[in-house]
Amino acid sequence: MKQAIEFSKNEHPFLFVGSRRKSHNAYFIVVASGCILIRLGKHEHLVSKGHGFWVPFDCLHALTVLPGTRFFKVAFSIRLRQPLCRDAGFFVVSPLLDALLVELEKQPIEKHDWNGTEGRLLKVIADQVSSLSASTQSLSPAINKQYHNALALLLNGNKITEQSATQNIEPVLGMTLKEFESCITIREAVKLVRSGRKLPQIAAQLNTSELLLEALAMPILGKPF
Repeated sequence: MKQAIEFSKNEHPFLFVGSRRKSHNAYFIVVASGCILIRLGKHEHLVSKGHGFWVPFDCLHALTVLPGTRFFKVAFSIRLRQPLCRDAGFFVVSPLLDALLVELEKQPIEKHDWNGTEGRLLKVIADQVSSLSASTQSLSPAINKQYHNALALLLNGNKITEQSATQNIEPVLGMTLKEFESCITIREAVKLVRSGRKLPQIAAQLNTSELLLEALAMPILGKPF
């Protein structure tokens, strides 16, 4: 990081599958549209529109960004002397923080000016996060707790048939469950490709066909396997 605090706006028209790694700095994300999946240990959390998630320094995690997602990220260098939250998890995006992110989005992306408007806005954000509290008690605060078991099944690549769960989860995802299941299938395929597996082996392991994987790759990944 060049600056002690850095802001970025990110758009992912296609699926992004991040590797499991430790964070080199503390950061938070706030989703503007779409959804991001964050794995911490054995559990995965769904961050949807309007919600924020805090990742502390040296936190082992993995990000999956679903197609069509737009989000803001603010990273904090370990050089910062102020104390930062040490727990990963969801946090409440206050109206002030939301307004600050909107203003930062308007700043020119060609030049990051720490001594100008951008720097002043980031310093206010740093002050705001000094009292930030994060929690992983929920898989997704946007989804009623009675459907979290169904959500956990989906995140693990299983299908659900309960109509009420479908009706509650699909609006949060911004896609149908079938589309989400396809994204999870392609995510697992990407992981297997990275481990050196060939497409016939991947199809057999995922209990699907090579033709289906090839057909899903372009619309979801934006490229063939």
